[in-house]
Amino acid sequence: MTIVAAVDRSERAVAVIEQANELADRYDVELHVVHVGDPTVDAREAFTDVSEEALRTRTGRFSETVLEQAQDEAAKVAVEAAERANGLESYEAAGLVGDAAEVIRNYASEHDAEYIVVSGRKRRPLGQALFGSVTQSLLLNADCPVVAVPHTDS
Repeated sequence: MTIVAAVDRSERAVAVIEQANELADRYDVELHVVHVGDPTVDAREAFTDVSEEALRTRTGRFSETVLEQAQDEAAKVAVEAAERANGLESYEAAGLVGDAAEVIRNYASEHDAEYIVVSGRKRRPLGQALFGSVTQSLLLNADCPVVAVPHTDS
Protein backbone atom coordinates (compact mmCIF):
# COMPACT_ATOMS: atom_id res chain seq x y z
CA MET A 1 0.00 0.00 0.00
CA THR A 2 1.06 3.56 -0.65
CA ILE A 3 0.18 7.20 -0.23
CA VAL A 4 0.34 9.07 -3.54
CA ALA A 5 1.31 12.75 -3.40
CA ALA A 6 0.40 14.29 -6.76
CA VAL A 7 2.42 17.46 -7.25
CA ASP A 8 2.87 20.20 -9.79
CA ARG A 9 5.59 22.83 -10.12
CA SER A 10 3.97 25.26 -7.67
CA GLU A 11 4.80 26.02 -4.06
CA ARG A 12 1.67 24.06 -3.10
CA ALA A 13 3.63 20.88 -3.84
CA VAL A 14 5.53 21.15 -0.54
CA ALA A 15 2.30 21.22 1.51
CA VAL A 16 0.99 18.23 -0.45
CA ILE A 17 4.14 16.22 0.17
CA GLU A 18 4.29 17.09 3.87
CA GLN A 19 0.63 16.08 4.36
CA ALA A 20 1.18 12.88 2.39
CA ASN A 21 4.28 12.11 4.43
CA GLU A 22 2.29 12.45 7.66
CA LEU A 23 -0.25 9.95 6.32
CA ALA A 24 2.47 7.57 5.16
CA ASP A 25 4.08 7.69 8.61
CA ARG A 26 0.73 7.25 10.36
CA TYR A 27 -0.25 4.21 8.27
CA ASP A 28 3.32 2.89 7.95
CA VAL A 29 3.16 2.73 4.15
CA GLU A 30 5.35 3.97 1.31
CA LEU A 31 5.14 7.51 0.00
CA HIS A 32 5.11 8.02 -3.75
CA VAL A 33 5.61 11.56 -5.06
CA VAL A 34 4.31 11.80 -8.61
CA HIS A 35 4.25 14.52 -11.23
CA VAL A 36 2.34 14.24 -14.47
CA GLY A 37 3.89 16.06 -17.38
CA ASP A 38 1.70 17.36 -20.16
CA PRO A 39 3.42 16.46 -23.42
CA THR A 40 1.30 18.97 -25.35
CA VAL A 41 2.31 22.00 -23.28
CA ASP A 42 5.77 21.90 -21.79
CA ALA A 43 8.14 21.53 -24.73
CA ARG A 44 10.92 23.26 -22.78
CA GLU A 45 11.33 20.21 -20.58
CA ALA A 46 11.69 17.69 -23.44
CA PHE A 47 7.99 16.98 -23.80
CA THR A 48 6.63 16.69 -27.32
CA ASP A 49 3.36 17.55 -28.97
CA VAL A 50 2.55 13.86 -29.22
CA SER A 51 0.21 12.33 -26.67
CA GLU A 52 1.24 9.42 -24.48
CA GLU A 53 -1.28 7.19 -26.24
CA ALA A 54 0.22 8.04 -29.61
CA LEU A 55 3.70 7.45 -28.26
CA ARG A 56 2.69 4.08 -26.87
CA THR A 57 0.95 2.91 -30.02
CA ARG A 58 3.67 3.99 -32.42
CA THR A 59 6.36 1.46 -33.02
CA GLY A 60 9.98 2.27 -33.24
CA ARG A 61 12.76 3.39 -30.99
CA PHE A 62 12.07 7.10 -31.26
CA SER A 63 8.63 6.96 -29.64
CA GLU A 64 9.90 4.91 -26.67
CA THR A 65 12.83 7.25 -26.26
CA VAL A 66 10.63 10.35 -26.27
CA LEU A 67 8.22 8.82 -23.75
CA GLU A 68 11.08 7.82 -21.46
CA GLN A 69 12.58 11.29 -21.72
CA ALA A 70 9.25 12.90 -20.86
CA GLN A 71 8.82 10.57 -17.87
CA ASP A 72 12.36 11.34 -16.69
CA GLU A 73 11.69 15.08 -16.85
CA ALA A 74 8.42 14.63 -14.92
CA ALA A 75 10.25 12.55 -12.30
CA LYS A 76 12.77 15.38 -11.88
CA VAL A 77 9.89 17.72 -11.01
CA ALA A 78 8.70 15.23 -8.36
CA VAL A 79 12.21 14.93 -6.89
CA GLU A 80 12.69 18.71 -6.83
CA ALA A 81 9.41 19.16 -4.98
CA ALA A 82 10.27 16.39 -2.50
CA GLU A 83 13.65 17.97 -1.78
CA ARG A 84 11.89 21.15 -0.62
CA ALA A 85 9.64 19.30 1.86
CA ASN A 86 10.47 19.16 5.58
CA GLY A 87 10.85 15.86 7.42
CA LEU A 88 10.89 13.65 4.35
CA GLU A 89 13.05 10.59 4.93
CA SER A 90 12.09 8.20 2.18
CA TYR A 91 9.90 8.30 -0.89
CA GLU A 92 9.67 7.03 -4.42
CA ALA A 93 9.49 9.61 -7.20
CA ALA A 94 7.52 8.85 -10.34
CA GLY A 95 7.30 10.77 -13.58
CA LEU A 96 4.12 10.17 -15.53
CA VAL A 97 2.81 11.49 -18.83
CA GLY A 98 -0.74 11.95 -20.04
CA ASP A 99 -4.08 13.23 -18.82
CA ALA A 100 -3.25 14.10 -15.22
CA ALA A 101 -6.43 12.96 -13.47
CA GLU A 102 -6.63 9.69 -15.39
CA VAL A 103 -2.93 8.89 -15.02
CA ILE A 104 -2.94 9.64 -11.28
CA ARG A 105 -6.05 7.48 -10.76
CA ASN A 106 -4.44 4.61 -12.67
CA TYR A 107 -1.15 4.97 -10.80
CA ALA A 108 -2.95 5.00 -7.44
CA SER A 109 -4.94 1.92 -8.40
CA GLU A 110 -1.85 0.04 -9.63
CA HIS A 111 -0.02 0.82 -6.38
CA ASP A 112 -2.97 0.06 -4.09
CA ALA A 113 -3.00 3.60 -2.70
CA GLU A 114 -4.56 4.29 0.67
CA TYR A 115 -4.92 7.97 -0.23
CA ILE A 116 -4.17 10.41 -3.01
CA VAL A 117 -3.04 13.80 -1.71
CA VAL A 118 -3.47 16.85 -3.95
CA SER A 119 -3.88 20.61 -3.83
CA GLY A 120 -6.09 22.48 -6.22
CA ARG A 121 -5.66 25.92 -7.65
CA LYS A 122 -8.08 28.65 -6.78
CA ARG A 123 -10.11 29.32 -9.88
CA ARG A 124 -13.20 31.25 -10.68
CA PRO A 125 -16.24 29.08 -11.42
CA LEU A 126 -16.05 29.88 -15.14
CA GLY A 127 -12.41 28.76 -15.25
CA GLN A 128 -13.33 25.48 -13.57
CA ALA A 129 -16.17 24.89 -16.01
CA LEU A 130 -14.08 25.64 -19.08
CA PHE A 131 -10.82 23.96 -18.14
CA GLY A 132 -11.86 21.33 -15.61
CA SER A 133 -9.86 20.50 -12.56
CA VAL A 134 -7.55 17.60 -11.83
CA THR A 135 -8.40 17.86 -8.14
CA GLN A 136 -12.12 17.91 -8.83
CA SER A 137 -11.86 14.92 -11.17
CA LEU A 138 -9.87 12.96 -8.59
CA LEU A 139 -12.31 13.83 -5.80
CA LEU A 140 -15.21 12.61 -7.91
CA ASN A 141 -13.67 9.59 -9.63
CA ALA A 142 -10.81 8.10 -7.62
CA ASP A 143 -11.15 4.60 -6.21
CA CYS A 144 -9.56 5.65 -2.90
CA PRO A 145 -9.97 8.64 -0.60
CA VAL A 146 -8.53 11.92 -1.85
CA VAL A 147 -7.09 14.45 0.57
CA ALA A 148 -7.25 17.99 -0.80
CA VAL A 149 -4.69 20.18 0.97
CA PRO A 150 -6.08 23.71 1.33
CA HIS A 151 -4.57 26.36 -0.87
CA THR A 152 -2.88 29.10 1.11
CA ASP A 153 -1.46 32.32 -0.22
CA SER A 154 2.05 33.04 1.03
